[in-house]
Amino acid sequence: MKSEKLKRNFWITAEIECMLDLIKEVNNCQGALSTSTTQYTFIQIANQMKKRGFPNKSPTQIRRKWFQMKSAYLCYKKGNVDRLFLIPEKFRNVIAQFVESGEKIGRSNLSTISTGTPPIMQQSQEVLSEEDTSVMDKFLIQIRKNNKMINSEYLKMEESLLQYEQKCQFIRDRNLIKLIDIY
Repeated sequence: MKSEKLKRNFWITAEIECMLDLIKEVNNCQGALSTSTTQYTFIQIANQMKKRGFPNKSPTQIRRKWFQMKSAYLCYKKGNVDRLFLIPEKFRNVIAQFVESGEKIGRSNLSTISTGTPPIMQQSQEVLSEEDTSVMDKFLIQIRKNNKMINSEYLKMEESLLQYEQKCQFIRDRNLIKLIDIY
């Protein structure tokens, strides 16, 4: 398909935000019953993104971006801190909430997306906010642990480099003294 190739492949913040809002709507429509992510889901999300003013994203691009950010978060959780930078900082909490809650995108009840009617009542939103803070707390604790590990490794490396520099200086001084003694 030529139109597929003409679509741009980089994402702006507003597009990511729209995509994540639509994914959240899909999950809210389905409740906890979703079990699979389907191409149909991403087609629906692409159609809704077009209606909201973002016509440049195909279902395949949306699927790839979603799995890229989800994968980056999972790799980060396993200790690969560099992968976290694949997720724009603004969206890290949202991705963490999706992954930690184990939600997947499925195809049931997608018609609610087009109406824009939020399916959750006020009481269940309060429960979600407590879960969200729990997920966020775990995420921040993990970041602090990783930060402490990085700082610790940095201090060890700095100490090692200082010792190496002192040994090199000692050797230079000794050679300089030998050179002065010769003349």
